[in-house]
Amino acid sequence: MTFLQASVPTVFLYILCWPVLRDSIYRLWFLSLPHETLNYVDQRYADHPISSAVHLLPGLVFFLIGPLQFYARLRRYRRLHRVLGYVFVVAGLFSSVGVMHMVLVFPALGGFLTQVVTYVLCLGMSGMMILAVLKIRQRDMQTHQRLMRLAFAIGMSVSTARYFIHAADTVFGVPFEQSFSVASALGVIVNLAVATTYEVFRSKGKIGWNILGRGRKGKS
Repeated sequence: MTFLQASVPTVFLYILCWPVLRDSIYRLWFLSLPHETLNYVDQRYADHPISSAVHLLPGLVFFLIGPLQFYARLRRYRRLHRVLGYVFVVAGLFSSVGVMHMVLVFPALGGFLTQVVTYVLCLGMSGMMILAVLKIRQRDMQTHQRLMRLAFAIGMSVSTARYFIHAADTVFGVPFEQSFSVASALGVIVNLAVATTYEVFRSKGKIGWNILGRGRKGKS
């Protein structure tokens, strides 16, 4: 595999992650400033700076490290890949806890349904990452990689949703507050559809997850 071939997927993932990286940096900077009159969305962050930071800081780490973990050449440096992987998982867990708290205290756009879906996705993603760590310790590389890809696809849905939010505002003039719920749902659906299709393509229609089986060695 050439350098270009190995780099393209990682660069593409960073492009997909860019909206949430940009927004996270902006929100963290925003929290450090004094505020007077704010719109409804910004006011929620200003009213809960600690909860916001607990979500945003690890979330930023999650999206900075995530694409690198899928860079084939980096995986040759196993110790570095392993260390970054643990940081990635811990950041994802803390960010998930932060956002689950945020949707209760903000309150969440979309109300109770958004709260329920957020908990389902965050718990699902967290469970997949924890299980992926257990699988790599069993040297089941194949299941580990599939679980991590799916977990990242779920986490990255918040960034995919931002593309739909921007499109709704630019094309149809629909403000963020009104497009958020639909855009978030589309982000999850699109990411899971792409991730599932990718796994089916790689396994030629036979996905051997080995979730409950004994560990086995696999190729990276």
